[in-house]
Amino acid sequence: MLLLLYLALFGKQRAPSGLVITLVLFEIIVVNTSIALNGAASNPFASVLLVPLILGLVWLPVLPGLVVLAISVVAQAMQLMAPISDHHGAMMQSHAQGMIGSFIVTSCMIAAVVHFFKYQLKVKQAAIQQLRERQLRDEQLLAIGTAAAQLTHDAATPVQSMQLLLEELQDSPGSPDLSELQMQFDILQALLSNWRDVANEVRAAKVSDFSVQSILNSARHIVRLSRPETEVNWPSPENAYEQVYITADRTLVPAIASIIINACDAANLHHNNTVNIQSDLQGESWQLSIDNPSDNDNPLHSNLGAKIVSSENGSGVGAVLSNATVEKFRGTVHWQYEQARVHTTITLPVTT
Repeated sequence: MLLLLYLALFGKQRAPSGLVITLVLFEIIVVNTSIALNGAASNPFASVLLVPLILGLVWLPVLPGLVVLAISVVAQAMQLMAPISDHHGAMMQSHAQGMIGSFIVTSCMIAAVVHFFKYQLKVKQAAIQQLRERQLRDEQLLAIGTAAAQLTHDAATPVQSMQLLLEELQDSPGSPDLSELQMQFDILQALLSNWRDVANEVRAAKVSDFSVQSILNSARHIVRLSRPETEVNWPSPENAYEQVYITADRTLVPAIASIIINACDAANLHHNNTVNIQSDLQGESWQLSIDNPSDNDNPLHSNLGAKIVSSENGSGVGAVLSNATVEKFRGTVHWQYEQARVHTTITLPVTT
């Protein structure tokens, strides 16, 4: 077996397909010729013909493997033309035809089984690769979350110190009007407090049922505060989804709002900065569609949300965080570019 000999001598190097198919076909032709000249199907060593066929099917891709199968079948069928040196004559000829026929059927069945298991192996390898990519993304998200928690903790101390300074300035005689600055610090303190509450709920794995309408209202409030200059067309009526619920934690609303804010940022770069949002129920799923203009088809759209990718405006961390948050609640986020517009679709399971 030439291929086995080559693998034994050069096992550390992967054999090229051209060399493999050459060795296998040479062996198939030589062994078939030898068997045909020495009794054909009546030769007890005829089953050895399956060995180079199986090696070729295992080591070669699908198309070259089918070529090896076809040549092996043709070579086996040509043995019917070989003379049978036996005094039984016609009886042995009939037996040889049956043997060769069954040999051909066996070869085809082996080829089908080998390619089936190769297909299953390919599917498993793809699933493992996807699992590795998801694990890498989760590790990156964990690192980002740890850094965000540390940053929040570090920011709390200077914020409290500045708050004390503001109180002293306001109490001193002849102090300037610091009401606007005080309001901004109150907002910052509220954000830090809200983040602490969210982190505690995530740590405790606490989930609740939020109505779809409350999620829309909260996202609308965040977007209006963050991007007041962008025209956003929200779905109406405003109380259409009061009795439809999504099981999630408090990270879902910021994730959805972040996706809408990204759409607003992309729209602001266009002369028409209108973002259209549609909400729809499809069976047991809620679908939120976000449509915004875009000048160019960004090649990063296919990887957006799936991995951290660099771009002119950032590294795509927000999209990855939002996508991972939606996926945590058995949802999906899909981005598609079509006719100078980006269509973002968020799908989440609901209960009524």
